[in-house]
Amino acid sequence: MDLQVFVGTTDVLAAVVGRFDAHGVAHFTEQVTDRIGPETPNLSLDLSEVEFMDSSALAALVRALQRTMRHDGVLALMAVSPAAKVILELTRLDQIFPVTPVPAGTSRAFVPTRVSFA
Repeated sequence: MDLQVFVGTTDVLAAVVGRFDAHGVAHFTEQVTDRIGPETPNLSLDLSEVEFMDSSALAALVRALQRTMRHDGVLALMAVSPAAKVILELTRLDQIFPVTPVPAGTSRAFVPTRVSFA
């Protein structure tokens, strides 16, 4: 899994690339969820390049959502790959996470600094 993370003035923006599974959840938590706080309560996630998601990844998303809510923020999925969409729909978590499409003419929601995790 590769993570691309950008921390703005009030938002954490992150893109997950590749397999989002138990192997990378601790890294996701450290690089993304732990950065959500009083100054940066909002999280926007680009899942457009997720090839696979397992239940531990879903749990990580729910924990990130809980953290944003604790700080009166919002978690939004900026784009969702077909593989991630199937898992979200099967678990009905697509009802919980708002999805915003990537703007037309752009291939990614943003272009942050890449943080790799093998």
